[in-house]
Amino acid sequence: MKIKLIEYKEVPSFPSGSGIEFYDDKVFLVGDDSREVMVLNKRWKEIERVPLLPGTEARVPKAVKSDLEATTVVTVNRIPRLLILGSGSLDKNRNKAILFNLDSYLKDEFDLTPFYNRIAKAGVKNMNIEAAALVEDHIILGNRGNRKNPVNQLIITRNAFWKHQQQAEITLIDLELPVKDSKGIGISGMAYSLLNDTLIFTASTEQTDNAVDDGSIGDSYMGIIENASRKIGRKSLKVNELINLGEVHELFKGFKIESVCIQSEKSNRMKLHLVADNDTGKSYLFKVRVKW
Repeated sequence: MKIKLIEYKEVPSFPSGSGIEFYDDKVFLVGDDSREVMVLNKRWKEIERVPLLPGTEARVPKAVKSDLEATTVVTVNRIPRLLILGSGSLDKNRNKAILFNLDSYLKDEFDLTPFYNRIAKAGVKNMNIEAAALVEDHIILGNRGNRKNPVNQLIITRNAFWKHQQQAEITLIDLELPVKDSKGIGISGMAYSLLNDTLIFTASTEQTDNAVDDGSIGDSYMGIIENASRKIGRKSLKVNELINLGEVHELFKGFKIESVCIQSEKSNRMKLHLVADNDTGKSYLFKVRVKW
């Protein structure tokens, strides 16, 4: 896999970018403690901001934030929606799903406690859902590992699982990374290319032994899983390639890459947007070309 950085931008007025999605030539940016969704064009010019959570503070305090970390675009009743998920790392406030209508910008909220409880009983030791992607009619959730529990797990379920949480499919797959890091590499974002049947994911290292506390920032990575739809039923899943982004370009060093989305795709090539933070309350955008 070859990765080329083609653009970079600091977004000082939007805190803690954690999720990024591309739809209808627009970029939708979510922050784990932001009260708004930021809408930009594909050149990153701000179009508007849409309220997502109540309140007036720019950042939701950590003790009460919903920790909105995982995003993907789904279709429900033929309407495109941005699915935004809380990490589940704490029972209070973080077991939340928001369905954000991409036509009207109206939203619905769901309490995911029943579903998250089932995930924990199925074998997820430390809940910290940081990534999501729609693969055909499946939704794949990425549970982030840490130094104490280093295994990243993919949770396979179905679209609209929030409507029938007690019955929705749950299958766990361990993600086998080809690179080891003493700090522990944790998955942070995902995007699926239907054209290439390829799952792209981002990951990063952070010196923390749990799913709640922040730690010093290490390296960020991008990984690729080919033939993704055919691997959904397996017990473990090997990554085809994992690249340290700091070795691609100096600008990636010191950032936690939090999420990825696809702007355009051709056979074995894509243009991607990445969002990052570095625990300062700002967000940072990267645009890359990927070939494999």
